[in-house]
Amino acid sequence: MEFLSLSNLQITLIITLFLALLIFYLVNNRSKNIPSDAEAFNLALKALVDGNKDKAYMLLREIIAKDSSNIDAYLLLGDIVREKDVQQAIKIHQTVVLRPQIAKDKKIEAHIALSKDFLVGGNLIRAENELNNIIKLESSNKWALLNLKEIATKNKNWKDALNYEKKLMKIDSDHKKNDESMLNYYIAMDYKSKDNIKNYAYYLEKSAACEKIHPDSLLELANHNINNTDLAITYYKLYAKNKPSKRTMAYNKVENLLFDNQRFDDVEILYKELLNDGFDGFAFNRLIDIMLEKNEKSEASELVDRFMKSEHACHSIRLNKLKLEIDNFEVRKSISTLCNEMIRDEIII
Repeated sequence: MEFLSLSNLQITLIITLFLALLIFYLVNNRSKNIPSDAEAFNLALKALVDGNKDKAYMLLREIIAKDSSNIDAYLLLGDIVREKDVQQAIKIHQTVVLRPQIAKDKKIEAHIALSKDFLVGGNLIRAENELNNIIKLESSNKWALLNLKEIATKNKNWKDALNYEKKLMKIDSDHKKNDESMLNYYIAMDYKSKDNIKNYAYYLEKSAACEKIHPDSLLELANHNINNTDLAITYYKLYAKNKPSKRTMAYNKVENLLFDNQRFDDVEILYKELLNDGFDGFAFNRLIDIMLEKNEKSEASELVDRFMKSEHACHSIRLNKLKLEIDNFEVRKSISTLCNEMIRDEIII
């Protein structure tokens, strides 16, 4: 009854006040529950870290719907899409590249994203174009130079790859210098395929002169100089040193060269020199065999004892100690073969 006694003006005021309070509550509550664009972007990043790409995708779409100028959201959205639809990722990233008055750092990011899209899609020509666009904006961009070098290598454009490698070495002192040696090797092999032996040998020697040597250059030089026994042996030994997993092959080639030239004593000298530089299972095994062939069993026993003191847990030594205790030649031969096979397969040292 009291309500009915109120005037129309009073009723209107009450309703207006109630609506105002309701609107204030809704607006205030919404501002607390709906994240800002920056917060939403951080939530999207967290979702990616947590492996929830769908949630990140929806958050980024909401950001873009509210603010189409948010470049970071576009770039990240394209990165997420790339895995499932590389063509859609390309379209998203191209919209960023084509924007006028975009900041230089964001343009570089967009070209990087596009180059990744094209690399994933297998379009090396378009990827190379995007990488060159990055270099135009930032000539010392390491990521772009690395990928340009990789594309040049895949396309067997060895000189281009070498030029990129030199640029990388200038901007990054920690960059692995063995790549320069490798690329000189590839240039050499390119000349070899064209029967240009002079340039082939020249680039092989350049490769071998690098601070970090690409091992295949040494093997190639050894084979190229096979008629010069001492020089070939030098390169085979260097190859074994730079590629230990292939040393058994290299030493076998050295042995063959020495035997072909009737330099039998030099084989023993070779393995003694190697063992003076440190223990080597293959050199040790072969030297024991040579000593036993020469009936120098006491010398062989002294060698085993010498290394047993420092390398007592090494299986190579234990196998050779067993070999000394056996008189049967065939059994000894079988143990040596087993030992060499295990060394070659890197089961033992």
